[in-house]
Amino acid sequence: SLQERRQRNKAASAKYRAKKNQQHGEMRSLIASLTKENELLLRQLDHIKRENGRLKATCDRLRGKKVAANILKRFL
Repeated sequence: SLQERRQRNKAASAKYRAKKNQQHGEMRSLIASLTKENELLLRQLDHIKRENGRLKATCDRLRGKKVAANILKRFL
């Protein structure tokens, strides 16, 4: 009957809305988790970039000392 069909449609609509709400909740949770992970990775990247800069400066300094030592050897 029409009333039964409406009742089934109402139940199906409620089930669909509940499923969509659950999916939205899961997506919000995933977004929060990925955002947190992204922030951690960005901090790690910043730390590594700073460390890389320090290491490059150390290499440049040591390379300069090596060049200076080689020049001194030629003159002595």
